[in-house]
Amino acid sequence: MNREIPGFYFDSAKRKYFRIEDSRTAPAEAAWSAQNVKRRAVQLKEEKKRQEREERAARRVKRARVRGVPSLGGLLARETGETGAGAMPAAGEEVVRAWTGGLKGKGSVTPWPWVDDGMITGLWVGGSGEQAGPGVLFACGVGDCVAGSWVPRDVDDKIDLGYEPATWFLAPDVTALKFHDTSCSLLLAWEHGGSIGIKRYAPQPSDTNNPSPAFLVNRSMSPEPALNPFDSSLGASTASTIHALEPAPQGSRLTCIAGTDQGIIRLQDDKLDWLTPSPPPRSHPNQRRKQGRPGPSQLPWQGDILSVDFAHHNPTEVILAGTRSSHICLLDLRVPVREWTARSTTFTHISSVARLRSVGPHEILAAGPRNAMAIYDIRFLRQASPPPPPPSLSRTYQQTKQEGAHHPWRSNATRPIVEFPAYRNAAHIHTGLDVLAEPGYGSRGIVAAAHDDETVGLYSLLDGTRIPGGAVDSIKAGAVVRSMMWATLPGDRHPGLFVGEGTCVKKYSFWA
Repeated sequence: MNREIPGFYFDSAKRKYFRIEDSRTAPAEAAWSAQNVKRRAVQLKEEKKRQEREERAARRVKRARVRGVPSLGGLLARETGETGAGAMPAAGEEVVRAWTGGLKGKGSVTPWPWVDDGMITGLWVGGSGEQAGPGVLFACGVGDCVAGSWVPRDVDDKIDLGYEPATWFLAPDVTALKFHDTSCSLLLAWEHGGSIGIKRYAPQPSDTNNPSPAFLVNRSMSPEPALNPFDSSLGASTASTIHALEPAPQGSRLTCIAGTDQGIIRLQDDKLDWLTPSPPPRSHPNQRRKQGRPGPSQLPWQGDILSVDFAHHNPTEVILAGTRSSHICLLDLRVPVREWTARSTTFTHISSVARLRSVGPHEILAAGPRNAMAIYDIRFLRQASPPPPPPSLSRTYQQTKQEGAHHPWRSNATRPIVEFPAYRNAAHIHTGLDVLAEPGYGSRGIVAAAHDDETVGLYSLLDGTRIPGGAVDSIKAGAVVRSMMWATLPGDRHPGLFVGEGTCVKKYSFWA
């Protein structure tokens, strides 16, 4: 900004000062004549007053309430061509916000009616393989048994249980529960006495003509369940915890993958083995390894894996892994494990990657502590090159530096394309999260995420904003919600959000 000098005028075009000259001697169009300088001073004063009047008037104007209603306000904004930060979401987003704002409680299932305290840690809800009929639910986390229940609904899609809902079978120390659609198998990850393993409950060969989850619940009601239990264990000399379990998609040669405290394991043809290089044996069977970053000679996927998923663009060959040390790993099964390199296959989140989901052809959703939830585009994956060591250093010392602070993945340069500023999770690892990606429910989808204040929030995957959740916004679970799932049961008109609140599973869906 140029300094005002009494008796001089600064010409911004010529970028120089001129002495103010009397109007009788200065040229008629001279900007430095006394008359022109005075005229401009009056004009600037009037312009300043006009701007102040407009600002006062803008503060008195209130936004019409109808503009805040997703359906009417969104349509009005679209008709008037309103754009910018104050505009309603793009076409399609206002519809899903109206839908989520109408979510209501649709009943509940209590798998363990005799238990008053606890928290459901694993949950899966699905259909029976029919066009219409009762859905099924499997849950774990309370006691030493897994519960399976029918989920019958009335004409309003509300859960209507007219009989004892649940059946149980003994399964102690279960840490994760999922369902494999291809083989119609219930998968249970367990840990006990320093050992880990995966149980797979599937129909007997003579009953494979009825591949439905409801079949498992039906058979488990009998005194002797007619199921084939396949129990695969890694023994007591390797990892001690399974954090995450993910069934393989159709067409994959795997049954599932799981994240442990020492890397990734896989179940294939009822054989459980390491997908990543197996860790060295522990000195004591009950010894637990230190959580956090991988050791100096380990790569990120050999550390504590908190979440796993299959990549959207190639689900049969590319898997994703989120680590406690904040790394997100993209691992191609077609490439030999020894050729995986941290520089080309990893980038970092700003916190531990407690939850990880593939939400598009190239997009990855990551969530974890420090209120950190974001979407990354792997097409923009890049790394900042670390400075090379001085040439005078010995080879041994150079290798030590490469294995220590100068690892390429410690110099990440990838930035998120969408952030979620309203997400609240300061320090919890085991929190519920699921994504609704069905067509017609938002231009990109909806993510339901548990908060550390025992509530649940709904967010748009398009811009990361929190959207109205109807009855979901009123959830107060009594503890941090650890399991939730979007599911459309047979015959339902809309998807429902099933939330494990304490020892009860509650359903939330559109009211009509």
